[in-house]
Amino acid sequence: MDLLDVDGDHIHFLIDPQGRLREYVNGKLELEHVQWLAYDAETATLEDEKGQIVLQEKDRVEKALGVHCLAMRAGVPWRKDPPVPAQRLAIVDTDGDQLEFIVNEDQKLQEYNNGELDLDQVTTMCFKFSDGSIRDDTGVFTLPPRECMQKVAALYSLAMQAGIRWTGDNPQQVSALPVGHEPSKALDIENCAGDWELECPLLWENLTPTDQPNRRFCKTCGENVYFCDTIEEVNAHAMERRCVAFEVREAVATEARVPETDDVVKLHVALLSGDELPELTVPKVATVNDVKEEIANLSGIPSGEQRLLLEGRELENTERAGAFCETSGTPDKAFLQLLRVLKPVREPTREPGKVKMGKRRPPRRWGPF
Repeated sequence: MDLLDVDGDHIHFLIDPQGRLREYVNGKLELEHVQWLAYDAETATLEDEKGQIVLQEKDRVEKALGVHCLAMRAGVPWRKDPPVPAQRLAIVDTDGDQLEFIVNEDQKLQEYNNGELDLDQVTTMCFKFSDGSIRDDTGVFTLPPRECMQKVAALYSLAMQAGIRWTGDNPQQVSALPVGHEPSKALDIENCAGDWELECPLLWENLTPTDQPNRRFCKTCGENVYFCDTIEEVNAHAMERRCVAFEVREAVATEARVPETDDVVKLHVALLSGDELPELTVPKVATVNDVKEEIANLSGIPSGEQRLLLEGRELENTERAGAFCETSGTPDKAFLQLLRVLKPVREPTREPGKVKMGKRRPPRRWGPF
């Protein structure tokens, strides 16, 4: 998450692969592990071990809420005042629509679209950190990547005040385990009855246990999910249109290739959630497509589902690492954002290293399980 203080310093907060909150100032690492944060709501002053950061007046409410969410996700103690709750929020989504959310006197959350009342009372919101999208009663909109954390934090504040049902990813929830240390049953939902046709942000471990060890309840879609050990069990539940979870073979972990040349750049890649992948070292001649392959090796996110952004601009696959680092003003490093855009899948497929979970169509013939 980025913020600009009243002195003009550019502050950047990230959660590193070990789950620690890092702070960068003007592109340089200031704190490798932020131990605590304190906030004075009256003066909009944020303090840590290194000093004070005074937030600019124009967006101090959502910036403070965004940093607070990152602190909660990283388990960093928050001292003094809580952030001031948001009362209204303006968003220009990725389609260019100007959205505004306001809590009215009746504690109802209203939504305006390009100046016109679009929804008198929002009742539900579903958020996905993978691509920054939010589904509400009127449809889906996507938050701008550079402002994703602060905007979703402010929107979550409004939603909680209005008693809105929030599903999907919680911006205040403790961050996922470091890359490469996921639990053995990190699950995807396949053909879920909720908002994700082929994937869901939930984990099997987070579903509500029932009286049967292989059955859990999903509060998001309101259905039971059945864990299957064999393809026969998967197919049997699929015939009944039930949500299923099954474990597929683990992928062999691969480490990023470290170039043998000194003519390299270091890349810091962060998800919209603020979670940072392990640092990448690539040759300056490496293309964005090469970088995506390295990211795929580290994170398991297929290169075809990745969008890499530098200061809000999406990088083309043919751009060279050295060139885009030069344009950012730091010739030997760059901070990139990673969006994951899932490709439509017509037929269910099994991917290595995952546990699939969801509601499948009546089965066709599969290969060995």
